[in-house]
Amino acid sequence: MTNLTKELTDVAVTGIAAKILAVLQDHPEGMDIKEIAEIVTPDAFQQQFDRRLRELDPHYVIARHRIGKRTVYRLVGPRAAGGWDYEVIGKTLRAQALKNGRCAMCGQTVAEDGVKLQVDHRIPREWGGKTEADNLIGLCSACNEGKRNYFSTFNAATMKECINHESPHWRIALLLKSKMLEWVDTDYIEFAANFNDFQDDWQKRLRELRDLGLIIKNQKIKRGRRTVSQYMLTNWKDLPPEEQVRRTIGAQEKTRKKA
Repeated sequence: MTNLTKELTDVAVTGIAAKILAVLQDHPEGMDIKEIAEIVTPDAFQQQFDRRLRELDPHYVIARHRIGKRTVYRLVGPRAAGGWDYEVIGKTLRAQALKNGRCAMCGQTVAEDGVKLQVDHRIPREWGGKTEADNLIGLCSACNEGKRNYFSTFNAATMKECINHESPHWRIALLLKSKMLEWVDTDYIEFAANFNDFQDDWQKRLRELRDLGLIIKNQKIKRGRRTVSQYMLTNWKDLPPEEQVRRTIGAQEKTRKKA
């Protein structure tokens, strides 16, 4: 028995999750949902396997990589003690997240469109997001799956460093840098901007980044019932420390007011 195998047996998981764990252990190169399902049970639904995979996250580090349209899951090993937010989403938090009866991303409703809403973390736990009211939203199953697949294209370690940066300007800039020359939805930028300290006008931080020399394009697209704003970074330059950023921006504002 290898050390990894012994470590894996030290954490108890049961049912489908245990079978998925065994499959990932036998395939260190990684597998997608469909490949896992074909081995565990050909009759299971893909969505069920996705939920069972998430049951492993509190106990194991599961790397997720996008290859074309596929998300490939690879078992890294047991998660270190204290490396996961174990708090369960209770009835009160769930009710608060779903109280509007509307998907926070596409705007479809339970009453008018017949969608089923799921509670999701605005900022993923892997990035340091907490299980608390301000970080929970209601999403329809399609948006929830799309958001999860999109977030899987980010490097979790890079994003954890990004959103924990003390400067809101750096948080936004690093998020856009991680998707250089790609359009990023305003929702994700807002998540990063407000992570450590709430920004009354986080859009202003975007305008200020332009003043600091970053070229940020924007566009609007229709998605479901919503019109979504998107931003794209087309160049990069290191920003100065936050104190210097504020001095520079303040000086520029005074100049504009005088003009």
